[in-house]
Amino acid sequence: MAYAQGSVVIAPATFREGLRPYLVVSNAERPFYGDRYTVAVITSTERPTAVRVTADTLTEGTLKTDPSYVSPWSLHVFPDEEITKRVAQLDDDTMKQVADVIHDLTRVQ
Repeated sequence: MAYAQGSVVIAPATFREGLRPYLVVSNAERPFYGDRYTVAVITSTERPTAVRVTADTLTEGTLKTDPSYVSPWSLHVFPDEEITKRVAQLDDDTMKQVADVIHDLTRVQ
């Protein structure tokens, strides 16, 4: 089963031990879709340009911390086999906000 864009998944933490939540930011147009996913870190720490995630912005599931924050500058790629499970789905409006911030942070100036 492929994880849709906007899925909140659990995978290994990249800078510490254990697991953490990530937001799938890639879509079905990504090369190797279903085998690899581009994801953004979800954290409990609010920072400038972070996108706020609350129970109201999830269409399914929950996160342990409410609110949580997507860090659009912290992108990683995980193979499907490293993703433990899907725990939630972000609504389209908030997903568009995340995509807009990623675009702003990667735009050629």
